Amino acid sequence: MKYAVIGLGEFGSCTALGLAKRGAEVIAVDIDMNRVNAIKDKVALAVRLDASHVDAMRMHGIGEVDVLIAGISNNFEAQVLLVVHANQAKIPRIIARATSPDHIRVLHAVGAHEVFNPEEESARWTVQRLLVRNITNYFELADGFSVVEIGAPESIVGQSIQELDLRRKFRINLLAVKSMKTLPDGSQVLKAFNPVPDPGYRIASGEILAFAGSVLDIANFMGHYE
Repeated sequence: MKYAVIGLGEFGSCTALGLAKRGAEVIAVDIDMNRVNAIKDKVALAVRLDASHVDAMRMHGIGEVDVLIAGISNNFEAQVLLVVHANQAKIPRIIARATSPDHIRVLHAVGAHEVFNPEEESARWTVQRLLVRNITNYFELADGFSVVEIGAPESIVGQSIQELDLRRKFRINLLAVKSMKTLPDGSQVLKAFNPVPDPGYRIASGEILAFAGSVLDIANFMGHYE
């Protein structure tokens, strides 16, 4: 997969570096040469250009990527033109950053396949962390409802899923259990994955539990067993 990340502010730089570290071929673009120089040795190609100019895009092969991330944050007109040109080039997947609901509507209208607000995403994550302690990951299903991964509270270790009676008592469902292995450097890797565990399954210390339900109900469960 070939990616183009346009706009190398904090969001764009982190995105480009994250993709490159995972083996993706990344073209990183910004109009600021200092930002380009800061990343040029860590991605496949880093270039200084105004990516709102269609000829400049074509010259550097940006129109031939599989995914384009439009991350320009301080020039909305340039962001819109970039998405228009990317759409005309028939790039299969165009992802655009927005800073307001109006910007989201405009970027969708001119051809972006996916539009998001990173500040809003960060705020949602913060809310999840504030409401639910010991959270390791989450995926929002709808407003107020999520799939949340949480370290198993020590107070439920040894209890079976049937004994916990999660659906009746807390209106949540346990979707999966992950067992982790700690490496010598302190990092953790997946040791075992148990999807939809049986009612007789007993929770072990250190496991990560994936729950589905409302954020408040999951928080209520965690508060009950702290």
